[in-house]
Amino acid sequence: MLEIGRVLTAAGSVAATTGVVIFAMGAAFVEPRDYEMNIGIFLMIAGTVATIVGIVLYRQYSTDD
Repeated sequence: MLEIGRVLTAAGSVAATTGVVIFAMGAAFVEPRDYEMNIGIFLMIAGTVATIVGIVLYRQYSTDD
């Protein structure tokens, strides 16, 4: 379970950051592109949730006895 927490934390933070970049690319045009903005928002939300779940899983199962 520790490994799943690590992978979720790493992949989630990368997905959230990629979502910010894609959102900014869609918003950079004179007429904003809805497709890129929607994908960017989805990636930001999903990446943030995955990061939080990964951190919670990692902290729950890591014990320093």
